[in-house]
This record gives sequence, C-alpha cells and structure tokens, in this order.
Amino acid sequence: MAAVCVIIPAFYAPARAEDNAVALAKQKSLTDTPGGPKDQLRKFGIDVDVWMTQFYQGITAGAIDRTARYGGKMDMFLRVDGEKLGFWKGLKFNAQYEHYFGRNLNRQDLALLPVNVAQAFIEIDGYHSALSMTLTQELSEDLSVTIGKFNMLTLAAQTPLVGGGGIDTFMNRAFALPSTGIGVSSPESVADRLIIAPPYLLGGVAALKTKYFDLKVMVADPRNAQQPRVIERPFERGVGAGLVATVPVEIGGLRGFHTLRFAYSNARGFDLDDIGETRQSIARLRGLTKKGFWFVSYAVQQYLMQSETNPKLGWGLFTLATLSDGNPNPVRWSMLVGLAGNNLMTGREDDLWGVGYYHYGLTQPLLSGLAMRRINRRSEGGVEAFYNFAVTRWLRLSGDVQIIDPWNPARMRASYLGLRLQTKF
Repeated sequence: MAAVCVIIPAFYAPARAEDNAVALAKQKSLTDTPGGPKDQLRKFGIDVDVWMTQFYQGITAGAIDRTARYGGKMDMFLRVDGEKLGFWKGLKFNAQYEHYFGRNLNRQDLALLPVNVAQAFIEIDGYHSALSMTLTQELSEDLSVTIGKFNMLTLAAQTPLVGGGGIDTFMNRAFALPSTGIGVSSPESVADRLIIAPPYLLGGVAALKTKYFDLKVMVADPRNAQQPRVIERPFERGVGAGLVATVPVEIGGLRGFHTLRFAYSNARGFDLDDIGETRQSIARLRGLTKKGFWFVSYAVQQYLMQSETNPKLGWGLFTLATLSDGNPNPVRWSMLVGLAGNNLMTGREDDLWGVGYYHYGLTQPLLSGLAMRRINRRSEGGVEAFYNFAVTRWLRLSGDVQIIDPWNPARMRASYLGLRLQTKF
C-alpha cells in the first residue's frame, strides 16, 4: 500500500506539470492566472495591463554610417468599467502611461518617416514619459461619446490587418500611424523631418454603429497634445474636425472594410510658397500665414483567407490612398498597399506577418522652395516586411526588414534590420 501511494503521485506529476505549462502558454498575459489578482480586479470593473517592448534595430546600408541601436517602450493600461464600480451604466475610463528608454534610429537615417514609430516621439537618445486619458459615456449599445487626450498610435493599432501601433505589426510610421492630415506644420521641420500628424490629440469623438456602417465624428485641437500649452489653452490656434465612415463589405463569405475619411482644420500653417521667396534661414521662418488644412483618404481592408473556427483570424489585402491641399500640408498625396494578417497554419494562428509598400508624394511648393535654397529633396517610398512569432500569447519575437529610398536624393537606398521582443505581464 505504501508503494502504491508513492507510485501513483509520481505517475501523474509529469502530466500535471505539462498541463500547467500549457495553461501558462495560453494565458493572455504572464500574470493573468485564473483567480489571480488581475482576475479579481476585473470583477470590480478594473482591468490592468503592462507591456514591455524592446527593440534592436540596425542600418545595414545607405545611411551616414552603419549603426545599430537598442531601446524600448513600456505601456501601462488602465481600463475601468464605471457601472461595476457603482457608478452609472455605460461609463468607461481609459488611461495609458508610456515610458521610453534607450536609443533609436529615427534621427540617424535621413529618412522622411520614422522607421521605428513606437520610439518616434521621444527626446533624442533620452528618456520620456507620456500619459493619455479618455472618458467614455455609452448612450446606447450603438452610440457613445469619448473626450480626453487621445493616443493616436493606440487608436491606429485597432485597425484590422495593419494595426499594431508599431509594437505588434509594421514598425514604419507609414503603416503603423497613417497621416490624419490636419496637424499644424512647423517651419523648423520642413528641411529636416516633417510633422505629418500629431501623435496625441486633445478633443472628443462621437461614434455611431448601425447595421450598414460605422460613423465617427472627431473634434480636436490640431496641435500635438504633448505640448503643455495645448492642455492649458486648448483650441487657441484653431480647431480640427474629422468624419470617418466605415462600411463592412463581405465578398464570398470573407470580411472586408471600406473606410472614407475627411478632415478639415481652420488653424494657420506655414505657407510653403514662402520657403523659396524669403532670404531668411529656414530655422528663422516662424510666420504662420496660410489658413486652413483639408485632407481626404480612402482605405480598403479585405480578408482573402479566414479561419473556419474564428472569423476574426485571417489574412488579406490592405490599401490606403490620401489627398490633401498641398499647402500648408507638406504631403500632397500618399499611398500604401500590402498583405498582412495571421498565420493560419495549425498551432500558429497567433503568429502575425505582413509585407507592404508605401509612397509619400511631397507637395511641389515644398520641393521647389527647398530647391531654390539648394536643398534637394524628393518624395519618399519604401517596403517593409515582418514576421511576429508568438512564443506564447504573452511573449512575442518579431523580425523586421525595411528598404527605403530616402527623401534626400544624395543618400543611397537604405536598408534596415530589426528585432522586437514584446512581453505582456
């Protein structure tokens, strides 16, 4: 009997250990155990996540020197359901705190668009933190209103196929944070790096869901809400408004989405016609003399393959085309196209992959004005491919490659290789 009591637990111990390992791998995050602290907090309407994303990215050819940089970003998310906490129905609160560390390549490569958007808005080779907060009131199942400081990168990450915000899928800003077209251009940046669209916006969004389409109306301060003055004196430089309509279209049983966006701002921007006419240095051109920005875009995302068990998993085609006024907007038009989504091989459904091409067509007043100052620039295009391997649901390792024809024609075609490790705690 004693021998049996020893043998039976020893026989089942490997099986229990294997079951525990499988359960750990399937958890959404490393610390999200059944009955654990995070599980208990969710019962009170409080959901907490901490993500750590590390990057090691290098320039293999085409830049001033071949170099590599290591850095990272920590994201902390807080989501609160007001009803579960004892407040009224439909009240939601969201906060995101970001902390950046290390170094990056975004100011070393002479490219127009950041090759690592997740680290694009930090102090040069230093540390930086940012906080975004929004408050949502769901008026019904189909209508909601949200106000606060929006992280535009996080919003872009929710897009099917292309999403990810630079930490899950594509790293280049062209894919991870497409232009909204209403940001105030800065004269100090026109010969170095363009401010295509603010990464943070202060304002409000009304969202309506119907059977046939989804509609969003956004009103925001067109300036970058990272600046303390935007919080202290909102809308003193004007207002920006955007209308986004998304229509779901199913082809052959496969999901698809068509999105039309229109945006306008009455803010004043730098008149690009003045670049070549004045004798002042570009660094001293501070006059904001051109009023009004407009922007329109059309995007299509169509699944070509979907999982039979989970229609949210699949891969397909994405494309986006934009058009703007061209002055004060420095980008007259842009386009991107590619394939992206999940790996549908059995057991690898959590893996993500993508390949895409982009082109940003700069407006002629900008290029002509810079040429008169003997600063030669051109439109920029490039390709990017990545594969995101899900070691577990909370641990991901990505490989990324980019090849770019930079907007500085004096530089050769540049190539980049990168590794990205993401851990969800």
